[in-house]
Amino acid sequence: MNLGEDAAISYSPDDGAQAGTDRLQVALAEAERQLTHRRGVKGMGMTKTASGKDAIVVYVEDQQALSQLPAAVDSFPVVGEVTGEIRPL
Repeated sequence: MNLGEDAAISYSPDDGAQAGTDRLQVALAEAERQLTHRRGVKGMGMTKTASGKDAIVVYVEDQQALSQLPAAVDSFPVVGEVTGEIRPL
């Protein structure tokens, strides 16, 4: 049985990129712990900054909530996005 790959481009995951993703997931969990209880915070996730750096996005209801966000969590920038109220359909 041949397990070799005959693809035009072989897949070789970058272990360094995986380590960065793991660090971002840990930082996201910390951001959730720190920020979820704050007034106006509606959700959060992972994103990239305009320059391509990994970041945490925090969705907030209004400008007041946005102004209360930290600049970074565990050295990852926090990007705030005003979404207004989020309601289930």
